[in-house]
Amino acid sequence: MSSLFGLLRASVVALVLILPRTVTAAAAPLVETGEIDGAKFTLARPSRWNGHLLLLAHGYRAEDRPLVADLNPSHGAIKTLLDEGWMVAKTSYRRNGIIITDAISDLDALRNYIAEKFSPPDRVLLEGESMGGLIVTLMAERDVTIPPLYAGAIAIGAALQAREANSTVGLSMQPKIPLLFLSNQSEIEGPRLYVSADIPGSASVRPALFRVLRNGHVNVNQHERLVAIRALNAWLDHGPAALPVRPGETPFFDATVPPPAQPSRVTPHADGRGFDARVLDISAVYGNIAIDAQPLDFRAAEIGGMTYVELRAAGKTFRVRYARDFTDVPRGDWVLFPNADGFCWLARNQRDAAATANLAVGDVVTLRRYEPVSP
Repeated sequence: MSSLFGLLRASVVALVLILPRTVTAAAAPLVETGEIDGAKFTLARPSRWNGHLLLLAHGYRAEDRPLVADLNPSHGAIKTLLDEGWMVAKTSYRRNGIIITDAISDLDALRNYIAEKFSPPDRVLLEGESMGGLIVTLMAERDVTIPPLYAGAIAIGAALQAREANSTVGLSMQPKIPLLFLSNQSEIEGPRLYVSADIPGSASVRPALFRVLRNGHVNVNQHERLVAIRALNAWLDHGPAALPVRPGETPFFDATVPPPAQPSRVTPHADGRGFDARVLDISAVYGNIAIDAQPLDFRAAEIGGMTYVELRAAGKTFRVRYARDFTDVPRGDWVLFPNADGFCWLARNQRDAAATANLAVGDVVTLRRYEPVSP
């Protein structure tokens, strides 16, 4: 079994390399923001566009959160595409909450805006996560226009069970363009049932399922996102035979790419009980904080899993649980856990951690293990 997984992972690495690249100069991408019918958008484009466009559909956001088209050109998969000449764009949708029908209209409107301003793209891919995964799946099920608006879609951690109030829109299980699901192992059942559906007489394109051998919701890293994009492009260029061969009767391909080991970036304390870490990124919607600490840094400080640590940030002190994910703490509590890219998220369950601690990208935070109090 181990040799099989080794072969599969080697195939994943090969997938990242199989497509020819048209790499543009290393100039910073041009970023544009705006608003269409109440929906904010952000688009990033290279100095020389190759005619390919990736449209991003975000997941559910609480109605009290701001409308944000949070596109970060420095994220690994997006940066790679920009370097190769792709344009990448994202919409906030016109409102938050469970929004499906209007979200589809907002994605179409953003595509039309780009086509009118820059020229009709040669290829448009959709990528959606969580509720956005459902949205792009529904878009993949629409009848194909001539010329087609979209060439293919990637649904990451697709919330296929989500439903919009007072809407009759539902899944037909019959995609009309190539559709690739990328799912964590703990959420694979819905996508598995979708790709296994056999609807007699349908003119659908059989979808593909890529599994990531990791628990969580949309807990995939930048390498795995890029693997999915490469695979979909290979499918479009060379047909379904270009997809990896599934072993035996397995309905999915293993797309897991473990994050590469990296040297520690934190500053250890002299007493060995903690370290200082730096803020790498902050979620614009929920205020979750990515820090440059890795699990090995916690082990070095003898901080074990499912224990509490002391967080010092901006002159304040907080009690944080070093755990597996958000579900390990009650709503409002602080939690710290490894992410799919090998570093750690520092967050509050259903609350804005960055605002609470008054943190910004580049700030330093201190993490220390709690010591037993002497009687």
